[in-house]
Amino acid sequence: MFSRVTIREGHDNFFTPVRLLFALMVLVGHAFVVTLGHSSDEPAIFFHYRPSYLAVNLFFIASGFLVTKSMLYRGDLVEYGAARGLRIFPALFIHVLFVMFAIGPFVTNQPLGQFLTDPQFWSQPFKVLSFVDTDMVLPGAFATNSEQIGSGALWTLRYEVLAYIGTAIAFALGLLKHKWMLIAQFLIFVLAWPIAHLTGTFDQMPGTVQSILRFGLAYGLGAAVYALQDKLSFHLLGVFVLGLVAALFNGTVLFEIVTTIWLGYIVFWMAYVKIPALNGLKKLSDTSYGIYIYHWVILQTVFFFMPGINAWLLMAITLPITVLIAWLSWHVVEKPMLTKKVSLSKAVKARLGLGKGNKDAVAPAE
Repeated sequence: MFSRVTIREGHDNFFTPVRLLFALMVLVGHAFVVTLGHSSDEPAIFFHYRPSYLAVNLFFIASGFLVTKSMLYRGDLVEYGAARGLRIFPALFIHVLFVMFAIGPFVTNQPLGQFLTDPQFWSQPFKVLSFVDTDMVLPGAFATNSEQIGSGALWTLRYEVLAYIGTAIAFALGLLKHKWMLIAQFLIFVLAWPIAHLTGTFDQMPGTVQSILRFGLAYGLGAAVYALQDKLSFHLLGVFVLGLVAALFNGTVLFEIVTTIWLGYIVFWMAYVKIPALNGLKKLSDTSYGIYIYHWVILQTVFFFMPGINAWLLMAITLPITVLIAWLSWHVVEKPMLTKKVSLSKAVKARLGLGKGNKDAVAPAE
């Protein structure tokens, strides 16, 4: 724990439990949102930063590293697309059906027949899977809750998929061939963030563009770390030192950038630290995605039937239910679908008349 930490090849890392921790951070933060009624009611833990905000940024940093690694390992857009698509969409589709049919009829104030025949009900798979509208506002659902949203956390998946597409486009254009190109992905956002704020244009931007700047900064950092992995090392002391440095920038236009760098340092220290006593955690089921997509609707449902409970009790009830559903999602949907990556890519290539892709020597961690 107190020795220098370096990035290692292969699957000898703690990314699975680390991402699980990030998903739980989102759950904790959103428990306050559901019980108290507004996103601003989530307690801040680092100046104005709230748990869910930090956790999502942490996810994007890890994703930038792992997805860039996956793209360069595969060297093939079809194989990459199959892997990314199977990671996101099958579980998301089942989640949408779960909210519609397993939750919706029990939390609506409309008669069942009216609920099931409402066009708004049947439009949900198309809205969510296209990322046009991921809130899943079902007819009459959660009417007594402060929020009537059925899937309040899914909005970030739009930007995850955009990041996947961006990486694919960069690869297709030959913009991932050199390390400096990967580093440039981060530097572009490092420059764009303060310029947007100093010129006063950030607040005038659509929320989508603001989010692209935020997540691009985090995702780009992950890509830059991948490029520089053989030159970087991490130490527990550095976690505290960089945290202090980030705190010194509070109130400045650079605070988001420095905090993101600090978060990146935390991610890679936690992922590659050597703690033999915790090696068993590496074998945990990869339930982070399931926890992330299911926790909101479980929070909403528990609060619907138990209005007035506090955030801590809501967490205590929601956590085991969400973990169980996420575990089932991983073993019944996500993991089996991921085994279809090769067959799906072969089928698409055969359809398109394409040949085999290239592979580097390094296996991806997905």
